[in-house]
Amino acid sequence: MSNTLTRALGGTTPATLNRETRTVDVVALSGLAPAVRKAPAPDGTAEAWIEELDAAGADLARFVGGPALKDHRATTDNAVGVVNTAALAAGGQIHATVRFSRKPAADELMQDVGDGIVRGVSLGYRVTRWQVVGRRDGLRVFRAVAWEPYELSFTPVPVDAGAIVRSNTTMPTANPNPDFKPCEACATPKGCASFGGCVRDAENDNGAPTPAPAPAPAPAAGNPPPTDGTRAQINREIRTIAHVAGLPASFADSLIDNGATVEAARAAAFADLARRGGVAISNAAPIMIGTDHTDPSAIRRSMADALAARLAPGLVKPEGRAREFMGHRALDMVGELAVARGQRFNRFDQNALMERAIGAHTTGDFPLLLADAGNKILLARYAAANPTYRQWAARRGFTDFKPHKFLRVGDFPSFQNLAESGEVNYGTMSENREQVSAAEFATGIIIGRRALVNDDLSALSDFSSMIAIRTAADENRLVYGLLTVNPVMSDGKTLFHADHGNKAAAGAAITVASVGAAVAALRKMKSLDGIPLNLTPRFLVVGPDKELEGRQVLASITPAKAGDTNPWAGMMDLIVDANITGNGWYVMADPAICPTVVYGYVAGSEGPQIKTETDFDTQAVKVRAGLDFGYGVIDFRGAHHNAGNG
Repeated sequence: MSNTLTRALGGTTPATLNRETRTVDVVALSGLAPAVRKAPAPDGTAEAWIEELDAAGADLARFVGGPALKDHRATTDNAVGVVNTAALAAGGQIHATVRFSRKPAADELMQDVGDGIVRGVSLGYRVTRWQVVGRRDGLRVFRAVAWEPYELSFTPVPVDAGAIVRSNTTMPTANPNPDFKPCEACATPKGCASFGGCVRDAENDNGAPTPAPAPAPAPAAGNPPPTDGTRAQINREIRTIAHVAGLPASFADSLIDNGATVEAARAAAFADLARRGGVAISNAAPIMIGTDHTDPSAIRRSMADALAARLAPGLVKPEGRAREFMGHRALDMVGELAVARGQRFNRFDQNALMERAIGAHTTGDFPLLLADAGNKILLARYAAANPTYRQWAARRGFTDFKPHKFLRVGDFPSFQNLAESGEVNYGTMSENREQVSAAEFATGIIIGRRALVNDDLSALSDFSSMIAIRTAADENRLVYGLLTVNPVMSDGKTLFHADHGNKAAAGAAITVASVGAAVAALRKMKSLDGIPLNLTPRFLVVGPDKELEGRQVLASITPAKAGDTNPWAGMMDLIVDANITGNGWYVMADPAICPTVVYGYVAGSEGPQIKTETDFDTQAVKVRAGLDFGYGVIDFRGAHHNAGNG
């Protein structure tokens, strides 16, 4: 997935804040730190999912030297520092040191950090590879095994209490803030109860009812009262907070009765606001949360749409803000992105633009812009190619490059008669010994510096078109090759074998009778447990030399007498592909019922994917196209082969 992700992380009052060097140590990641995310999942399925971050898979090259922001707002005013250092630590953690800038906004934030008012930090990151590692609480768990943090933000809303603005040189082993209580909803001591509900649920807007705010801790005996005003002033402030947030009076009453501070009231109101996704302020229009058009990532996506539409008109249509950039050169777009990030330079200086595009390794906007545009062109042309094997082969998911096993028709135990008050007789799944592994394929080109200066990116468009067509053709060739090679299966027999009952005893032309014999063979197929499958033919698959016979045997005719009726008219679809040579032909069952061949892509990355990088010596841009594709035979029952004759 290429979308920008963020994750808020908890904190406590730091002792590592050094006001002379203007630095503070943080724990940017405290471990896998699972978090529930809303749909869609990384593989595109419309379901909620659990995200985990593997520190070992983090590429920290861009993170070091990256910006420190306020609340992920990438503007000049909100850039408050820089990530000086970052490194992996024990326990799957990432530690970092942030150096604050010297402007007033940074001074104010540093004071809040020192006072413990702003306790949390949050990562902005991009995931390039996910791995499914199982299920938890009914949800699939996706682990980011290749990801790139590129900014760190300070935020008042903590989620993971183990990831903190560090208070000393050792990691806390208990809840770092005694005012916080463990959350029963997520089983972590991150203080959700102090915010009137589970912050993780609020972050994911799961629609759960808003619980009443938890009692605020009473001041210990002998401790002075809160220092932010008299109790009456505090109570008025709490009621104002509740009113502005659109919360009932009972919400404020509960906080006041429990002696809550103003900060606790703000946090409780914020958690409720996050859960509801918006709030209607009294005497004002409802607040609508939309796209932040100042976000450089959103700007780059619009620019990529414009660049793709310019390079491949008709295939990619510019929509929304993309129309604004249709007349921009690629280097001009890099200049606009630099300005959006709060950087200053002469945008009319050609050398400065080029240096910004392919010399600024900290931002990498230009390679990412080309990759986004190239992928849009590539996927559009790849979808248009539509190889024929996909009609009769079944698509399956590959989580990695290890051998995969797939269930086949008839693997599930058959139903048994259940007497009154009788017990269910649990069977076992039949063993499938066929295994299929995915493989990695790749190719690439280099776009020279001169072409970039001249804004001649036609090579990228041509390359995307060629690789899309080549990918579809190669996939088609590889999958049809399974039928031609007739591979040996785990039982020691080839896919099409007399003992499998799916190979004609003698080759025959495509006629009503020969097709009838193939259909009868499919009907008679039995599962692993010996249950008749009664498979229905779905496709007649032939090569160019047998297309005429195939069309004739499937054609609808008006017979003069009953004996001239064509029983196969309209019963099957004809598939013609040049990868089938000679006179051989096949009758296939529906792959959704009984698949013979499966295919798929690793981690849901459908089709080829483009990645780019700059060459330091030549200042050229390398464009790499990769394909993680798996295919193989898993069953013989859904296909019948006839060698044909001349």
